[in-house]
Amino acid sequence: MKRMVSVLMLAVLVSVAGSGQDKKAGEESLTLKGYVVDQMCAKGMAKKANPMEKAAGHTKECALEEACAASGYGIFSNGKWLKFDAAGDKLAKQAIEKSKREKGLMFEVTGTRDGDALAVTGLKETSPDKKTDMK
Repeated sequence: MKRMVSVLMLAVLVSVAGSGQDKKAGEESLTLKGYVVDQMCAKGMAKKANPMEKAAGHTKECALEEACAASGYGIFSNGKWLKFDAAGDKLAKQAIEKSKREKGLMFEVTGTRDGDALAVTGLKETSPDKKTDMK
């Protein structure tokens, strides 16, 4: 009986210890609200005094131009840029195509951050919040 309890406790311990191994060291799960912009245009916006203001004016037409779309997408949130992974690029392009907005493509994005990249797990369009989107 003791041996069976010991084996059971070991199995539980191994399963609990293994459950946190899906994330790599340095990864951080988060949800961001901000403007989704193609990487080509984001490079110039990031150099401006107020990148959020520039991102708010970025157009759907530009984001879907062939060269811009091919550069990939990311999000400006609280004045900082974060690049999407390949899956996020695909989700972003589909969401931008469906959007009825012509500019100011505001989204809520969930994912796992690893350095300067975001592995996107979810993306949904949302309305701009004047109090927080211009930080």
